[in-house]
Amino acid sequence: MTAETITIEHAPEGRQPEDVEEYETRAIGDFRLVALLIGAVLAGAIAASSPHNPDDSQEMQRWVIYVLIGALMGAAAGEGFGFGISRWREVVRIRPISFWRVLPMLILVVAIAVGLMRLTPVISSAVTPRGWALSLIAIVGALPLAATLTAVQLLTRRKLPGSVGHQLGTLLWLRRTVSRMLSELGVIVLLVMAVNRAAVEFGDKQDPIVVIFAGAIGSFVVGIMYVPAATTLRRRASTYVQRNFTLDGVPQAELVGAAEDLGKLEKLLGLDQTTFGDLRSGLVILTPFVVSALSALLPKF
Repeated sequence: MTAETITIEHAPEGRQPEDVEEYETRAIGDFRLVALLIGAVLAGAIAASSPHNPDDSQEMQRWVIYVLIGALMGAAAGEGFGFGISRWREVVRIRPISFWRVLPMLILVVAIAVGLMRLTPVISSAVTPRGWALSLIAIVGALPLAATLTAVQLLTRRKLPGSVGHQLGTLLWLRRTVSRMLSELGVIVLLVMAVNRAAVEFGDKQDPIVVIFAGAIGSFVVGIMYVPAATTLRRRASTYVQRNFTLDGVPQAELVGAAEDLGKLEKLLGLDQTTFGDLRSGLVILTPFVVSALSALLPKF
């Protein structure tokens, strides 16, 4: 049994326990849709409040692009918020983890994100109140993902519950979940950069270098969220393999086959990669810098 099939002890009133899985599937989908729409509407409204000249067709086009990108960023933040909440509920079913244990990481993430924006002269002098509001939406959207990644780190510090097969299923599910959360964070970072890029050509002219700094800050914060969880999970998976799968005692004639099977298992658990290799493969860190560099160097992007 994996974390995805863990049953819920308490069903909603009037429902049978066997109906809970279907009920939760519909509820989670609705919640994530609502979160996505709220994020899109809020961010779009904030971007739309930017002053513009309706009589200038070129400026109107840039304003529309700015609003659309802002709405997309809000939608990504809302989706990330809903996705993080859903994954949090699943992680804490494996082993209960108090919210207070992840709160320090959330405070750290907010402090670093806001602090770097305030202390970086290029950004602090260029970001408008609307820019701060859009940044706040992105940060709030990422907080449940940060909380869940921290919960994964706390969970995998200790031996996972269940049989050997149960632990393997949980490790595989955790690896997939961490990878999906990394992708969600990467999308948010990219769209934050896109909003800044659109702002360069609209309203008060900004230095394109702002896009690069926005990508650097976002990527650094993503790394702070991801690296501790991924590193601890990989260490737990390595310990699991060493404890339960060994080549000692395997007959010589079967040694090559056993070694191949062990290699396949290690690959499934991601033990053939490094944490920074995961980041590089996912282009979460590299892509923002590539996009931002192009934005700064090319006249139009």
